[in-house]
Amino acid sequence: MKDSRINYVMVGGFTLAMLVAMLAVVALLTGRTGSTSVYHTHLANVTGVKYGTKVTYEGFAIGQVEDITAERADAKTMFRLELSIKDDWRIPKDSVARVAASGLLAAAVLDIKAGASPDMLASGAEITGAPAANMFAAMSDVAEQITDLNQSALKPLLFSLNQQIGAVGTILEKHAPELMGHLVAVAADLSAKTPRITADVERMTGTLSAKVINDANAEQVRQSLVNLAQLSAGLQESRHKVDSVLTTLDKTVTGNKDAMDHSLKDLRHTLEAVSRNIDSITYNLDGTTRNLHEFSRQIRENPGVLIGGTKRGDDGPGRK
Repeated sequence: MKDSRINYVMVGGFTLAMLVAMLAVVALLTGRTGSTSVYHTHLANVTGVKYGTKVTYEGFAIGQVEDITAERADAKTMFRLELSIKDDWRIPKDSVARVAASGLLAAAVLDIKAGASPDMLASGAEITGAPAANMFAAMSDVAEQITDLNQSALKPLLFSLNQQIGAVGTILEKHAPELMGHLVAVAADLSAKTPRITADVERMTGTLSAKVINDANAEQVRQSLVNLAQLSAGLQESRHKVDSVLTTLDKTVTGNKDAMDHSLKDLRHTLEAVSRNIDSITYNLDGTTRNLHEFSRQIRENPGVLIGGTKRGDDGPGRK
């Protein structure tokens, strides 16, 4: 009887020790091994986060999530997370909290990215929240994009391709024998003409090699290219000379602008004077032309007029 009670006491003591050890391990795993300070943060998505989720600081466990409360403001839902963190842990003011996971099979944790501010957050302050930075969130975004792409682009594209393939299949079904017949005829014609085409190509190649592509023609082509290069150089030099002449002319015109303006004014005055007297000038020229015409006619009829001064048939010393 006494041995039985001793066994019960030993079993009970062992069970109690294991329970204490388990509580100690849980406390170590959650980071709650002493007094804690309460902080809070706001996140738009808390996938994988619940009561007891580990809070880490650059991957080091410093506490756990104590409570999650949904808050709605400005037609948007945000989640307030209460965090219990080691009392002696100092967190810079510009630190950022976000949901993270170290791997595909790892549990989600609330990781605090350390800031660089020299000022530290007081107990009860808010830690700035940021979107999740884990593979699950990235895969979720990619899955949403793929779904949207599938619905908006791939399905219509496949439907259109299916319609086009059906139409092509219908056409081929109706005209396939005729198309095959044409294809066979073209292949036969090509097969019959291939030797002649090959012979023509060989003959043309031989002609080119013997009469066109030879050393003499190559030398002529080379000389032509040299002449072309010399002509190009000459044209370039001529262009420089023309540019120089134009520059000189421009300087001359610019330097004698006043004299040219004065000359143009004099020329305009002269032309105006000629225009005013053109009628009388024309009349006098017409009379002079008639007199010269009459004088030349009389000389042709009687050249002696130049000597005697009288026409043939008139009385006077010149009459015969």
